[in-house]
Amino acid sequence: MLDISGVILRLRKIDVYDRIAAVIIIFAASMRMLLDAIGWPSTNSDEGVMAIMAMNIAYRGAAPLMFYGQDYMGTIEAYLGAGFFHLFGGPSLFSLRLGVILLVTLFLICIYLLARLLFSKPLAIVTLLMLSVGSIPMLTRQILATGGSSQTLFFGSLAFLLAAWLSSTYKQPASSGMGVLRLVSYAVWGLAVGLGIWSDMVVLPFLAMAGLLLLLFCWRELLIWRWLIVLSCIIIGMIPLIRYNLALKLSSWNVLTNLMHGTNAVAPQTLPGIMHNIVSTVLVSIPTATDNPFCPVIEVPILGDNTPNSLQCTLIHASWGGGYLLLLGCAVVWGLADAINRVPTRHAINCTADVQDAADVINRVHGGGVGLIDQHQVLVRYTARLLLLGAAVLAICVYTVSSAPVDQPAYHARYLVSLLIATPALIFPLWNAAIKLRPAQTFERIKVYACRVVLTLIWLLLLIGTIIAFSEVPAAKAADQQRQDLIHNLVHIGATRFYTEYWTCYNLIVASHEQVICAILKSDLEPTDNRAPGYYDMVKADPHAAYVFPLHSDMLPANYDDLPAVERRVAQAGPGKYRRYEFDGYVIYQPV
Repeated sequence: MLDISGVILRLRKIDVYDRIAAVIIIFAASMRMLLDAIGWPSTNSDEGVMAIMAMNIAYRGAAPLMFYGQDYMGTIEAYLGAGFFHLFGGPSLFSLRLGVILLVTLFLICIYLLARLLFSKPLAIVTLLMLSVGSIPMLTRQILATGGSSQTLFFGSLAFLLAAWLSSTYKQPASSGMGVLRLVSYAVWGLAVGLGIWSDMVVLPFLAMAGLLLLLFCWRELLIWRWLIVLSCIIIGMIPLIRYNLALKLSSWNVLTNLMHGTNAVAPQTLPGIMHNIVSTVLVSIPTATDNPFCPVIEVPILGDNTPNSLQCTLIHASWGGGYLLLLGCAVVWGLADAINRVPTRHAINCTADVQDAADVINRVHGGGVGLIDQHQVLVRYTARLLLLGAAVLAICVYTVSSAPVDQPAYHARYLVSLLIATPALIFPLWNAAIKLRPAQTFERIKVYACRVVLTLIWLLLLIGTIIAFSEVPAAKAADQQRQDLIHNLVHIGATRFYTEYWTCYNLIVASHEQVICAILKSDLEPTDNRAPGYYDMVKADPHAAYVFPLHSDMLPANYDDLPAVERRVAQAGPGKYRRYEFDGYVIYQPV
């Protein structure tokens, strides 16, 4: 049995840092719930698909294994949304998004524990302060139920946390309670990996590095049949993905690699193409993924603001993206040098302090030796820090050589959301310099104050990003009101079955509670992207189905410019065959 007295003792050791962390996490979750409650961000059709999945699960007995129309992304958010639908008395975007906020909250808990274990409690608090606020792109991904992002953050950080703890405590004295706890931790690690792979494979760089950490320090223990527990739990977590692949005789891995190589945009094979991807990644994708609050870029205007391509914005993007890579490079070099210089060459005297106290000692005495610490604990921490940074480097490299930054580097920046997991390792060099007191040399004083200024400036910029998000609430409300007006007008003229484009369709279905039903056409008026089952057949079966398309084609990317084709079809039908309406930014052609 577990040692209850040991658990109670650890609960008593909750100190002021843990209480501050709890306050920050509650603040972060509450702020996201407030934005959700007041209608920010405005919904889109990707979220509409998720809402339809949640409704099918909650009220129609459906059990989707993968996101409708995307054979590489799981459905945890839909199942959580279905549960909140029942809990709060019916379907709503507010209830659907609570599942996303729950996963983000769990991520913040994991990242605090991870930073506390690998670095120090003060640095863990600073990490939470930075991740509790953020820019519009980051907060959007952490509130909007579009799949992938929140699961990537939670499962990636949980897998790294468990791998670091298992590795760090490997050489501790064995006890029955510790043995059971380690077995449970191995099982949960396997589940986190399996569920992470099912949810979104963009988390693979962090899962791979977490697995490497386990292999480096726990391989002897894994060889004693514990590998079977880990493998079994990975398979259990991946069961939905495996069943889906077997049923459709496809491979989600092949789907993902095909997406990497590209469909509309092909991954570069030449030096100019690779250079283009590098520039797009540094100037657009990394700033968007890592919280740059200024000069937002989005290639699908209906999803948000798009800043003009000005010199000022280019400089802002270059400063943010280049600064991030510079900080990442410094953190890697610092980590390597620190590991070489500070890992003891022999076992230190046995220490009676527990693991967390050892971590605190390491960080308190930087510059003065590690003190009485077991060599294994030190080695695990420095190795885990480097692997955390290595996962970020690997994620950026894989993204850069893919098709994602070719033509839509901002829209595809969501594939770099996992970089947030490496935040504590990224800011550690700044923090380590900033906490030094009364440096004697002038250069040291300049470095200390510069690092303090940079850390404060980063947090202030992220806070400004949050303030900007709140300032966008009226625009989001206006967009939702326009959507409701469009639904009202469509119902009023009897156009409840119609063809449209993707970014209009599914959010109208959800917002109208299925009063209006639509099907999606591409530029040649052939069906495309009809992800949710059943709706296309309902529209096709209606001989009086209308056409509803944005009046201004600049609202959408070029490949969604369907209005000219519709107008040609109406002209071919002859005069008097269609009624034409214009309202709420849309043109409607309704058969007479």
